Order: sequence, then C-alpha cells, then structure tokens
Amino acid sequence: MQKANIHNTNLLFLGLALLLSSITSHAQDFSYSADNVRTNNETGAIVFENNVELVYEDLIISSDKVSIDDENKNLTSENISFKVKDQLIWGNAQKISAFKDKSVLRNVEFSLCPCEEKIWWVEAEKVNLDLLNESVDFKNARLIVDNKTIFYFPKGSFPSSEGRRSGFLLPEISISNKSGTDFSVPYYLNLAKNFDLTLEPRLISKRGAGTSTEFRYLSKKYNGYIKSSFLAQDKEYYEKYHKGSFRWSFNSVHNAEIFSNTFLNIKYSNIGDNLFLRDFGGDFNGEAESLFIPQVLKISNFGKNHHLNLKINAFKIINPIGLNQLQELPEVEFDWFKNIENFQYNFNFKFQSLRKGGSFSDNLKQKIERISLSPQIKFSKYYSNFYSEIKFNYIYDVFYTKNKEISRTIPNLEANFSSKFFKRDLNKTLMLEPFLSFIFSKDNDQSNLPSINSGIFNDSENFSKLMISGDGYIPMRNDLLIGINYKNFGKNKKNHNIKISKLIGLKDRDLKTTDSIFNLPEPYQAKWSYADDKNLSFSTSLNKDNNDSFDSFSFKFNKNFSNSNQFSLDYIWIKNINSYFLNKENIRKINFIELKELFYINSRTSIQSKIDYDLKNSNLNNFVLGVEYENPGLKIGAAVINSKGLDWFKVINENKFDEYSQESFRIYFELKGLGSLGRPLNQYTRNKELN
Repeated sequence: MQKANIHNTNLLFLGLALLLSSITSHAQDFSYSADNVRTNNETGAIVFENNVELVYEDLIISSDKVSIDDENKNLTSENISFKVKDQLIWGNAQKISAFKDKSVLRNVEFSLCPCEEKIWWVEAEKVNLDLLNESVDFKNARLIVDNKTIFYFPKGSFPSSEGRRSGFLLPEISISNKSGTDFSVPYYLNLAKNFDLTLEPRLISKRGAGTSTEFRYLSKKYNGYIKSSFLAQDKEYYEKYHKGSFRWSFNSVHNAEIFSNTFLNIKYSNIGDNLFLRDFGGDFNGEAESLFIPQVLKISNFGKNHHLNLKINAFKIINPIGLNQLQELPEVEFDWFKNIENFQYNFNFKFQSLRKGGSFSDNLKQKIERISLSPQIKFSKYYSNFYSEIKFNYIYDVFYTKNKEISRTIPNLEANFSSKFFKRDLNKTLMLEPFLSFIFSKDNDQSNLPSINSGIFNDSENFSKLMISGDGYIPMRNDLLIGINYKNFGKNKKNHNIKISKLIGLKDRDLKTTDSIFNLPEPYQAKWSYADDKNLSFSTSLNKDNNDSFDSFSFKFNKNFSNSNQFSLDYIWIKNINSYFLNKENIRKINFIELKELFYINSRTSIQSKIDYDLKNSNLNNFVLGVEYENPGLKIGAAVINSKGLDWFKVINENKFDEYSQESFRIYFELKGLGSLGRPLNQYTRNKELN
C-alpha cells in the first residue's frame, strides 16, 4: 500500500499509477481505491475512474468517476452510492458537490434505516449534508415505504445520526369514545449539550386544543425534568360535570449533590382536577398514581456511621381509596450505627409533624406531632451451618395532638435461629433450612393513641414483625414463628423453593387499625416456586388463619416458548382486606385474574393481548388486543383498548357508584433510524396499568 500527500503529489507519480490495474492510496484529506487515477490537464483536478471507493472526510463514496480539485479540494461526482461513517444515513445520488464536511446532493434517494435493504427511504430533489452537525436538510422530498409514497415534505431536515437535533418528531394519533381523535405533533429543541425542550401541540376533537412541554437537564452535580400539560377548553368535561373547562397538570423532578455526601431530591406534581390522569394519562412517578401524586422534598446526608434525612412528604390525593395516607410536614430522622465484631449498635431519632386526610374530605384531617427515640442492639453469629440473632429494641414515643400529650415506652425482644442442611451430588443440591423466631413486646396501654396506621399487611414476609403498616399502634406480642425452607437446584436448571411458616400466639393479643381493636389471628403461610431451563416458571402463595381474617391465595404462571411466544397468568384471591374508603373502614374481597399473551403468526407478525378480569363482580376491568408487524426497517402496530373503573366524580359528589368505561384505538408506526408515531404495543400489554 502506497502512502502519499496529495498536496505534494506530482505528475510523475500519477503517471506511474496509471500503469497499475488497481491502486489504493491514503492522503491527508482522503483515501481512495480506484482502477485508474489521472490529472485533468485543463482544470488540474485529480480524476479517479472505474470501481472508485473514496473516503472524503467521513463521507464514503462509490462511483465510476470522482473528481477532486487539487487546489481547493472540491469534490464532484455523478451517479454515486454513499454512506457516512458512524452515522445512519446512506443512499444514492445523481450528482454530488462536496467541500470538507459539507455536501450538496441532487436527485437523491437516502435512508436512515439501520438495515441492509431499502425498506423505507426518502426521495429528494436536493439534500444538504452537514457532517459536522450531523444534519440532513432536504427539499421537495417524498417518504416512501414499500414502494408507496406515504408523505410529502416540501422542505425539512433529519439528524443523520442518533445524536440530538432540533426539529419535528413524528406525530402521535389515537381514537377513543370519550375524546374522539387525539392528534399531536411534537417539536424537539436541542438547546444545549446538557438540556433540551420538547413542545407538543395537541388537538382532541371532542375536547379541544392544548399543549404539553418537557424540559430536561443534566450535569455532573444535578439532573431533572419539568413537564406540564394543559387543555384550554375541555368541552366534554364541562358538559358532563359542569366544572371549569381549563385543565392542567404539572410534574417535576430535581436531584442534586449540594455538598459532599449530601443530596437534594425534589418531586413535585399537581393537577387541576382529579380526573385529569384518567382522561389524558401522564407520568407521575409511581404505580400508585391512581391514588395520589407525590410532592416531596428530601435532603439526605450519608456518613460512615450515620444517616440524616430531612423530608417533607406530601401529595395530592386523586382517588378516595388513598384518604388514609399520612403526610409528613416535615420529618427529621437521624440514624447512628456501629458494628463491633458480632454486635451492631443502632440509635434512631425521629421527629414527625403528620397530617392525615386528603382533598376529598376534611373530616379526616388532623395534625399529629411525634418524637421517637429508639436504641437497638443486635448480636448475630454464624456457627458452621447454624445462624443465631438476638435483637433488643426500646421504643419511646411522645405524641402531641390538639388536645393532649400521649407517651409510650415499649421494649421489644426478638430472637431468630436457623440452620442449613445440604445434600449435594453431581447434578443437584438440596437445602433444608428450618427457622424459629420469638417475638416479644411488653403490653402497654395505647388506647388513647392517635390513629396513624394505614391498614393491615395481608401478605408480608414472615407475617411482618408488627403486622400493620405504619408505626402507630404497636400490638403486644408474645409469639413464636416456626417454619422450614426447602430448595432444590442444580445442573438440570429445575429449581424448587418451598417455604412453610406458622405464627403461634403464646398469649392473647390484639391489633388496632384505624379506630378499632380486634384479636390478632394466628396465621400460617405456604409458598412454592418453580423454574426450569425451558422458560417455565410458576409460584403460589397461601395465607390462612384461625378466623379467616387474613385468608389469601395467589398464583403466577409464565411460559416462554422456543418460537418467542409467551403466556402468563396471575391470579389473586383475598377474603378480607382492610381499606379506608370515603371516611369508613371497609372490608373488601378480591378475586382477580390477569392474562397476558404474545403469539407470533410468523417471524414478523405477532398478536398481543392483556385481560384483567374481576371474578368477584364478573367484570372485565381492562382489555387490550393488538397486532404488530416488524422487519429490520420498520414496526407497525394497532391495538383496541377497553379500560373500566369507578367514576370518582359521581362517587364523591353524588354518592353514585357508576362505572366509567373508555374504549380507544391506538396505532404505532416506527421507521427505524428516523422515529416513531405513538406508543409500542407492549407498553399496553405489559404495563401494570393503562393510561
């Protein structure tokens, strides 16, 4: 391989090159491979002919003839194929004129598809290609898919790589019985290297016009985003509920390191009305968005032997089931810990100013201030296959309410013992782990305590040490927990796990939830899980007690087939579950099944479905059925979605438990390398909740 500097190349070397049948050369500004190289005596340009492969800057050109002006390095050619190094764009052009990192192409076919064949492409009269800014500007262009023109662009631009560049994104469209046709066209602004903005005008035929914005930022010390949406005049909402027609939402997150080992976290969300998410969807950081949306400010400091948290934890309740939630305005918590050999020392201090209630009811609102001190010492030790742990915890609490001051002291003693026995051979390992725990807490009069418990744990590991969610009322305990854990795993990749446990009350005890006290039952729990190398897995869980207060059963099954088909089934049954609903303690029953399916008709076409069915009420809650086609260059999908739930507006304002049902038709269209329209089908069939 001969190397030369084009600037210093003379006619003698070019004459010698003509004697070679194939020449490959590397220059300061470009490299090439060609059958013939000559100099145009009139213009002085260097001409490469026959089987030309030339790299000019990062532009790779294939042609039968390419000319480069030796003086100013202008490149010209006709009937070329081209692609760009480390960028997505490739195609053909009738003519090209290039200088350094800028090129002008005429009568162009180009694509950004990361595929080897022409699945989709753009035909344009003129294209300006900017290698430095990774942009493609075009004029009089047609978007062609499968040899059919689907869109015309008089003028436009694309990024030529996966990098960010300002411009219009593909539109989104959906159709529903409540909103009609929902159409939006996002516009992306690449404001700087570390922050950007997306503007999304939105037109909803039955409701009106609005817009959404998303501002994102990122640096070494901080990151976050700000999202907002509004609808100026919602005709459907006003006509149905006779409420103000201006509707809006706001959602923001900010994370920052303000000092060494000190961090700031802010989450603030709000909505103009409690039905906004139901009607328009939204991202509000959590699966509990149907109950409430967060409003949190937290400062955390982490040291070698301590944690310090300063927190304001509030929220906007949007579903009356969440009325029993507690707001912390503020909370200060300090944890100190130290390990010395087998001993662990902990000290916890907590101050809370609590508010209970929410936006639908003032009857539940109350103010409670709490100071808590809790020292703890724990001893743990491994003896071969035997493990022992003894933990002593002392709780001192003072509660301040509007009319009184209440204190309590509760010592807690917990002892845990377990041992593991193994049997191994060449193919598998069997493990048997019996365990025993003793839990003791002193009886203490807590009848005058304010109610700050949210409810009862129905399916917690080892029944939870306190059995209640929240740390208000702590029941007297004198209990023995016994159980056994069995595992079978090995080279055959068939794994079994069986766990059985029983809680035995050595003395009568009670439990307070909300404003009632009842006897704490003596439950037992059984769990079994199985998985193998054939992508089959299932698990079951059973809870039961003496008086049927905690009865529950769940079953999960999942199978992935060799042809990529998938099937899953989730079933849950709870006989009695405590909730706080519309200012009343409610005992509810749950009998629910969820089915998910992915079936491939052929290698490129699939059918996906999701069914959520309430067996207790014989009601179909959610239904999704869609079809999707995918090849290396594009993906097309369509789905029919039916979502049902209570109409919370009528529940609250009219005490009517009417059903709210929404049917919609969604489409998804993605040109790989360019962008997408809508949401992929698996977001509807695999997510826990539908927007």
